[in-house]
Amino acid sequence: MSKLNLSDIKAGSLVGEIHKETVEFHHNGELCEVDILFKTLPFIESESLHNRMNNNESVAAEWISKSLVDEKGKLQFTQQQVEKNFIQPLANAIFHKVWGLDSLKKAMEKTKVKKDS
Repeated sequence: MSKLNLSDIKAGSLVGEIHKETVEFHHNGELCEVDILFKTLPFIESESLHNRMNNNESVAAEWISKSLVDEKGKLQFTQQQVEKNFIQPLANAIFHKVWGLDSLKKAMEKTKVKKDS
């Protein structure tokens, strides 16, 4: 477990952090993968997206477009490009990464393993 310093958090050290992941998805009956870089959105953006999602608004394409970046942190896709050029399995897999659902699943699995031990 990492211990963070509140002064670093206050300085914005967690926001915009770039993560590298490999995303797996199915296409044409095959398992495919793509390497992505995504940044952590600030709370004001993610909270707004969460609220809209909870009100049954579709926010996945917007969230993905605000998160996928290059090595320098430059955005890689517009919302329209995500909507037109991504297929559903790819969008779902990337959305789970940028939203943090994969991290939540992994944390829950670790907790379950510890309880079962």
